[in-house]
Amino acid sequence: MSALAPSPSAQPMPMASLLPLGIGLLAMYVPTFVDVATTFWRNERGTAGPLILMICAWIAWRQRDELIKASPDGAMPRLGAAMLAIGLAAYVIGRSQEIHLIEVGSLIPVLASLLLIYRGIAGLRVMWFALGFLLFVVPLPGSLLDAILLPLKQQVSLASESVMYWLGYPVARSGVVLNIGPYQLLIADACSGLSSMISLTGIGLVFVYLARNPSWIHNAILLLAVLPIAFAANVIRVCLLMWVTYAYGDGAGRAFHDQAGYLEIVLAFAMFFGFDWLLAGLLRLLGRGRNNLPARQASTGIHLQKGGSR
Repeated sequence: MSALAPSPSAQPMPMASLLPLGIGLLAMYVPTFVDVATTFWRNERGTAGPLILMICAWIAWRQRDELIKASPDGAMPRLGAAMLAIGLAAYVIGRSQEIHLIEVGSLIPVLASLLLIYRGIAGLRVMWFALGFLLFVVPLPGSLLDAILLPLKQQVSLASESVMYWLGYPVARSGVVLNIGPYQLLIADACSGLSSMISLTGIGLVFVYLARNPSWIHNAILLLAVLPIAFAANVIRVCLLMWVTYAYGDGAGRAFHDQAGYLEIVLAFAMFFGFDWLLAGLLRLLGRGRNNLPARQASTGIHLQKGGSR
C-alpha cells in the first residue's frame, strides 16, 4: 500500500523561492532607511526609530516558527497581489517624490501582501503585531509634529512652573520660557517629551503583547497610563534642570541638560513598570473582594434562615 503524496497546497514554502523576495525587499528598503536614518534619526524627534525597527525584526523572528506552521491552504494570492500592487505604487510615489511618510509606510502593505500570498489570513494573524508596530517607524511630517509640539511644550512649561512655585522657588513663565531667579530656560522641542512618549508607548505595547495578561482591564489601564507617565517623567526632568541651574549655576545646568534625557527615560520606564506592579496588586485585591462577596452573602443567608426556623 503506497503512501499518499501531500497536496501541493500543503507543501512548505521552499527557501529558494523566498530568496529573490528577500533580495528585492533589501534592494528597495535599505536605501529608504539609510535616508531616514540620516534625515530623521539623527535628531531628538527620531531617536527611537532604530530601536523600534529592531524590536519589529525581533518580534518577527520570534514568531517565525508559528508562521512556518501556519497552513498555506488559506493563501489568498489574488488579494495579496492587489495589495502588493498598492504597496509598490506607494513606494514608487514616495521614493520618486521624496515623501518619506508614504515611502516608509509602503513597507507595511508590501509585507502584508506577501503574507497573504503565501500564508493567507493565518499568516497575518501570526505577524499582525510586528506589522502594526512598524507604524512607529514611519516618520511624521514636520507640519504635524509642529502642531503637536507647541501645545505640548506649553503644557510642560505650565506644569513645571506650577510644581516649582508650589515648592517655593521664585519662578515665572512667559509662553514656553521659564524664569527661575536670574536664569532663563527655554522649553525647546527636545524638552517637549514627545520622543519619550513615542518610545514609552511602543515599549508599553510590546510589554502588553509579550506579557499576555488575561485581564483586559489591566492592559487597557496600563496603556492609557503611558502618556501621562511619560509626561510626568518629562516634567520631573525639567524641574530638576531648573533646580540644578538655580542652585549651582548655568554651567551645572548645561552639564545636567546633556544627560537629562537618559534620566527621563529611566524615570519613565521605572514609573511604568512600578505602575504595572501596583495595578496588578490592586486588581488582585479587588478580585479577592469580589470572590469573597458571594461567600459572605451565602453565609449571611444561612444565618438568617436558621434564625427564622427557631
